[in-house]
Order: sequence, then structure tokens, then C-alpha cells
Amino acid sequence: MMHGFRWGLGLSAMAAVLGCLGLWRAEQVAQPVLVEVSFPAFAQLPSLPPLPLPPPTMDAPADSIRVRVVSGSSGAPLAGARVSLIRGLFMAVTGDTVPDETTLTDASGVAFFEAPGAGVMTVCARGGGHSESCERDVGVVSGGSLSVALKLPPGAVVEGQVLQHDGTPAAGVRLVAPGDNLLAEMTPTGSATDAQGRYRLDGVAPGFVHLRLFAPQGRALDRDPGAAMTAGEVRRFDIQLGAFVPVTVKPVMGRKRGAESVESVHVNVRLELQQDGTFTGIAESGRHSVSMWGRRDGREVAARKDVTLAPGAPAVIVFPFSELKSAGRVLPWFSSDPGVFEVSGRVFLSDGTPVKGAWIGAQKPGPRGRRCGNSPDDHAHVRFDGPEFVVTPRVGAGRIFAWLPDGRAGSAAVRGREGERVSVDIHLEETGAVAAVMDFGDGHLWGSRQEITVDGRWVGASHYTLWDGSIFVPGLKPGRHVLNTSNGSVAFNVNAREVTNLGVLRRPPEPEAARSDSEVAASAP
Repeated sequence: MMHGFRWGLGLSAMAAVLGCLGLWRAEQVAQPVLVEVSFPAFAQLPSLPPLPLPPPTMDAPADSIRVRVVSGSSGAPLAGARVSLIRGLFMAVTGDTVPDETTLTDASGVAFFEAPGAGVMTVCARGGGHSESCERDVGVVSGGSLSVALKLPPGAVVEGQVLQHDGTPAAGVRLVAPGDNLLAEMTPTGSATDAQGRYRLDGVAPGFVHLRLFAPQGRALDRDPGAAMTAGEVRRFDIQLGAFVPVTVKPVMGRKRGAESVESVHVNVRLELQQDGTFTGIAESGRHSVSMWGRRDGREVAARKDVTLAPGAPAVIVFPFSELKSAGRVLPWFSSDPGVFEVSGRVFLSDGTPVKGAWIGAQKPGPRGRRCGNSPDDHAHVRFDGPEFVVTPRVGAGRIFAWLPDGRAGSAAVRGREGERVSVDIHLEETGAVAAVMDFGDGHLWGSRQEITVDGRWVGASHYTLWDGSIFVPGLKPGRHVLNTSNGSVAFNVNAREVTNLGVLRRPPEPEAARSDSEVAASAP
């Protein structure tokens, strides 16, 4: 009995072992064998680059524009300051248009524009007791955003009463005080007279103030309230208008005829061309300067004639075209405006990273002119917040420049016909920059354009800011360079991603031999 049990147990154990061995063998047989099969070369798909982004445009609104306004003296946020987006250069000159978009800052001094129009613009702000400050030539593309920070300087106040020519209060007269007269883009301070003819212009820029008046009858003569104003000053200035009279200007052709045309006439305001060839309008009585502009045999010509408009009777002014030729100013060196084309693209660092806050330099539109020597064409400089940009240079071939505040810069060649759209990307190089301020003293002629060169060559991205004399030239390779200006030449060194600041550049003193005896005596102790 016991032997039978042990034998049965042994058989069971042997069967279990054999069963495990069989299972192991079955697993070994079922294990797949990996065999490498070469993939046909024609079927191997290459890695695809990312799809290119569509070029930016200005066809649709931007996403947002944020403007922060603070007091330049205290640094405190200015609530209730008026912020304006201005597109176009002649708003403050004519005074008869308004900014494209305007809003007020909130309690934190921030103005926010949602879905504003894309484009290149000037952003200005003016607050109570504060004069105006602007950032000119900033751009935003469709769907993009822009951030601007403005510090407002202290301002002045002009107030008073406007009377009609008969001494009665002049209601509804709009008075405009432009900002700095040297910066025509700046928004003017505006006010309209009430029923008693009273007005108040707050936030006038200190200095010599120039008032432009727009009565319900038409544009009045400009007025100046006198001596230069100081910050914080409140000045009373009353005005009496003259009578408004109809004006007709009749250009008379001389006996020597040619391909002649008068295209515009101004008598304080621009007169309208009539079917009989005369120019008509309404102007305030007083002394005026009639200006005419036109063409003779394809060349631009201009002239001026002083007249006095008396109240009470329409004025008819005969302006001989022969005078336009003899006393006028002939401008044969300008050709017609060839138009503009559009260049859009993106700016990248040398490693391919998109930049943020680049400046774009492009040739300014306008007629081509004959220049002396190798003087460069004027370039506009526009700041964009992101890597995308859209600019409109003059038709033809040229270069688009891009740079950062640390001096890294790059450029790309472009060519376009009128109305054409061209796309180009710009990669910045590891370069540096030079900065300086030119001091002209009392001999500076406003309106003259000073050219600057580096190593005897003009640098496309460089620019000289006429109003404050500042110079900034990016895109200079590391090493030694020489800056050439009308105030002399200065040697300097540049490092990559650094700005070498040369400080104030003054005119060199005159040689002793060139000084008169009286000047020498005056300078003696």
C-alpha cells in the first residue's frame, strides 16, 4: 500500500517536471526571430521642414496697443491724460484734422486700444498741467501688439476771449496750439470758445506759442501771444477777428505759352479750383501772402505775392503766370514721385531666434532728387514690438535694415514695383553700435540735414536726429572705427552687443589767427 503511494507520487512529480520542460521548449520555439529587412530607398520619406508662416500684413486690425503715461517730473501715473494715435505727417500743420483714434488713461495711467488699425503711427499723450510727449514712427502689424511708455513734461496755459470784428463774442471758434513747432507730428492743444467767446488751452508746450484759429466762417489768421512761455505759466491773451471776405485768384498766362499749369493756390487757406480756372475761398481780412505752385514744361515752379484783403468787399487777385516764372522759385531737380511698394517680413537673431523690439530702416517715399556727392537717401526708422514688420519704401531697388538697441544689425536687398508686395526675412549679425550727441552751438541752421559716416562710408541703418542732435549707428563690426561728422572726426572701438557712447561732439575752436583783434581783447582777462 505504501509502495503504491510512493510510486504514484514519483510518477506525478516526473510528469510535472516533464510538463515544465515541454512548456519551456514550446516557449523557446514560439519566440520570434528578428530579421532586418532593408527599407527601399525610394520609399524613405525625408523629414519635412515646418510650413513657412505667411508674411505679415497691415490689412486687418492689430490686436492691441497699450500706452502708459507718467509725469516727467514726479514719475506718478497720469489719470485722464488724452492719448492719440496719429497716422500722417500734416495733422498739426493744417490743424483741420483729428487723430485717428483717441482715448483717456485710467487711474493707473494706462490707455488701452482694442483692435486698433494696424500701420505706422505716432503715439502722443497730453494731460492736465502737462505738455505733450510723443513716440514717433512706431508700427504694429495685423494681429500684433504694441507697447508705448510716455513721460509728459510740465506745460503752460493760455486763456482769454475771442471777439468778432464788431466786438461781439465769437462763439464756436476752435483754437489750436501745436506742440513743439519743430515736430509737426505732435498733436495740438485744442479748445473751442463758449457762448461768451472764452477759451482755455491747457498743456501748451513751453516756449514760443503759435495759435491757429478756425472760425465758423473759415480759417482765420494765426496769432502769437507774445514772449516765450514758461512751464506752469498762465497767460491771458484776447483776440479780435477781422471780417471774412470772399477771395478769387485769377492766374493769368503770359504771351509766351508752354505746357503750363497752376495746381494749388493758398491765401492762408487752400483755395478751390473752379471750372473757369480761378481759385476761390473765404479768408479773414488783413495782410496775406498768396502762394502758388504749379508746373512749367514739366518742372515744378512756385511763387509768392503779398496782398491786403480789405473788409466789406470781395477780393479779386490777378496773379500773372509770368511772375510765377520770373519771381518764382524753379525746382527742376525733382522728378515725379515714383510711388511705393510694400516689404514685409520677420527679424531673427543669428541663431534663428525671433527678436523682440527691432527697428526697421527703409528708404522714405517721395520724389527722387539730385544730390551732391554720395549723400544718401533719407530713411524712415520704425520700431516694432515683435519680429514682424511691414514698411513701404520708395519704388525701385534698395535695402531694408534692422537693428536692436545693443547694436546687432542686419539687412536684406529688396526690389519692387509700385503697389507690389515683397517678403523678406532679416538675420542680425553679432555687431555693436556707436552713439553721440552733436552740439551745434549758435551756428546751427534749423532745417539743414547733417550727414554722418563711419570709416568714410555711410551706414544705412544710421541716422542723425535733427531736433536733438543725437546719433546712433548700429551694425558696426567689432574693432576700431572712425566717426565723421561736421563737428569733426572721432576714433573709437566697438564690441559686439555693446554701444560705445562718445558723449557730446562740439565744433572745434577756431584757430587763433582767424580771430579778430576785438575778439582776442574781449577774451583777455
